[in-house]
Amino acid sequence: MNMRKKKLLALMVTSAMMTCPVWADDTTAATGYESSGSQTVTSGSAAAPADDQKTAVNTVVTSPNDETTADAMKAAKSGLTGYETAEELAAIAAGKSPAAVQQETAEAVHKENEILNPAPVDTTPQITGDKVSYMSGTSDMQFDTSIPGYPMAVIQAGQDVALPYGEAVTDADLKPYVDKVATSVTVGPVPEAQIEQKLLPQLAMRVGDAVNMDYIRHDLNVIGATGLFSTVKPSFTTVPEGVSLNYTVQMNPVVKKIDIVGNESLSTGDLMKLVATTPGTTLNTAVVSHDVANINTAFANAGYMMSRVSDVRLDDEGTLHIAISEPRIENINLRGNTKTKNKVIMRELRMKKGDIFNKNAASRSIQRVYNTGYFEDVNVRLLPGQRNPKDVIVEIDVTEQKTGSVTIGAGYSDSDGLVGILGLAETNLRGTGDKANISWEFGGNTDTNKNYIFSYTHPYLNDAGDSIGFSIFDRESEYDDYNEKGNSVAEYDRRTNGFNVTYGRVRSEYVSDYVTLESKRTKYTDYDSGAEYEKWVNDEGQDFGSWGGDLDRYRNYLKNNFGRTNSLTWSHVFDNRDNVYDPTKGKRLSFTGTWAGHGMGGDFDYFKFIAENRLYYKVGRAHVIAVRLMGGIATGDMPYNDLFTLGGADNLRGYEDDEFRGNKMYEATIEYRYPIAKKIQGVVFTDLGNAWGGVENIPWYHENNKLHYSGGLGFRITTPIGPIRLDYGVGQDGGKFHFSFGGKF
Repeated sequence: MNMRKKKLLALMVTSAMMTCPVWADDTTAATGYESSGSQTVTSGSAAAPADDQKTAVNTVVTSPNDETTADAMKAAKSGLTGYETAEELAAIAAGKSPAAVQQETAEAVHKENEILNPAPVDTTPQITGDKVSYMSGTSDMQFDTSIPGYPMAVIQAGQDVALPYGEAVTDADLKPYVDKVATSVTVGPVPEAQIEQKLLPQLAMRVGDAVNMDYIRHDLNVIGATGLFSTVKPSFTTVPEGVSLNYTVQMNPVVKKIDIVGNESLSTGDLMKLVATTPGTTLNTAVVSHDVANINTAFANAGYMMSRVSDVRLDDEGTLHIAISEPRIENINLRGNTKTKNKVIMRELRMKKGDIFNKNAASRSIQRVYNTGYFEDVNVRLLPGQRNPKDVIVEIDVTEQKTGSVTIGAGYSDSDGLVGILGLAETNLRGTGDKANISWEFGGNTDTNKNYIFSYTHPYLNDAGDSIGFSIFDRESEYDDYNEKGNSVAEYDRRTNGFNVTYGRVRSEYVSDYVTLESKRTKYTDYDSGAEYEKWVNDEGQDFGSWGGDLDRYRNYLKNNFGRTNSLTWSHVFDNRDNVYDPTKGKRLSFTGTWAGHGMGGDFDYFKFIAENRLYYKVGRAHVIAVRLMGGIATGDMPYNDLFTLGGADNLRGYEDDEFRGNKMYEATIEYRYPIAKKIQGVVFTDLGNAWGGVENIPWYHENNKLHYSGGLGFRITTPIGPIRLDYGVGQDGGKFHFSFGGKF
């Protein structure tokens, strides 16, 4: 609200954002998203529930009466429990034994339990062939492809790779040969001599060395790490001079084809680009390990943090099968919403039952739920699936906050007398997400209730999230007009009444368009001090002509600057901020164009364009740098009140409200925001900008085409009646305090 000196000095009483009972809704019914685990089936209870439809016809009780005791013992020996249903008793009377009836009942209960709590379902893709064991620590391994058809992994110095080959032989296996001289060291059989030639220089055991257990295990790991062999083991042949050592190897089969199954979130083509294994080459388990690591990383980078390679197998036909496991959302449970309807929360989610779980979609969903403004806190938990433990149940816990407010106040001024104020607002009407607001100022020295506003917004017309809203308003407030030097020229009452209708169209997740049709009338209603505009019409007033220039500007001042404006406005908005109330990262980019034309029946004819970019950068844990850049231009016949304005709490602090006006404008703001205490934030800021041009019809305003700047400190306080801003800005002409309600940019 930019009213400058509001004429009411009020005893204002505002409730702490309370929810009125008339707006409340009975939400104790089932949500529809309860976990099946929350349902309990009880059988055989001594105190059967009232809806169990079982009658205790033969209840065994303790009694001093011998006859009663005998009857009870007889009933107990008969096999009856005392809680048989009428149908069960009829079956027993027809000849079925109580035991058989009880067995049938137990089987029915078991089947019901299976329906309510079905056995886990394994949805892991099933592939055939021999399992391929791959190693860890190979994501950054290098490969030697100099031998066609036989890629070999190379362990880098200091690389930590988990290899099992050295542990495959025991000390007992090697002990008979320890300390004997190796007369030869070979690797085989291999299909290409180059393979052995590549390996021998990397081995610890050399001809002439005494057999050493550590050397043997080192060599087994080196040979196995190439990935070419399914088995590697040392073989010793005793000779007169010592032993002949051959590292006996079994080559892996040739890969003829690669098949990836089970993937839906990422395409097979994209995954194949990450696979280094090449058809027509010998299977290399190290390369497979590298491929698996790359695929898992791709899923994680895309937000599918739980999706990964679950199995790799090679079949007899030479097809390498790679199975992908993609856990899905088994259910979504809502907790904590006693007022807000389930559908209001569910429509904000960017995930649904049956979707493959994606942390980015989950994070965005939580952002959207919080950005509704209905909740103080929103948290999400992941629980194992009940049908398939590999799937997840998403549980969303919300803490609702008060969304309704009542404002009651009164004030007095010399011009208006005693005035009453009544306001009702609800941003989550009956838990539907609809927004309604009405405020009324009544009483005073006039017979009309001249200040009121009523607005209503329906945020979801359809599943796409399109919205519709309207406002009806009639406001009269005291305003100050300032010249280019910041000096007050006139104080007067201005009345504005009319209506607007806005339709919002969602284009994508972060992009929306808005079209607003507005009709408003501004009227000069009452002179307070300074220049008397209404006397200028008749060439009167002590200020008539005092600023020089064409006298027609004075005579036609009210005509040129007050009247009816009918306009059509289109806005294009991109908004990916993490929190619309207190953003820490992201940006909001908007382009707005307004046409007010004689063809729409108004008194003015102009085009107006403005672009704005808001940027947010998180610094450390809770500090934020916020940047706002704006620019605008207008053409045509514009009234004084529709020109771009700068100055005041909203854009150029340290100056009077709306001190600078024009049909061209630019402005930039940088804020450094830091936490002080809970719900209190400090701000260091600097503003700069200017508005100029288009002031031909304003005789007392002379164009000031220069840069204006300021800097200062401020506080942001979150209160039950909304955020409060307090800033002190120092401009070129001194300092000024600014106090305002409303969120920050």
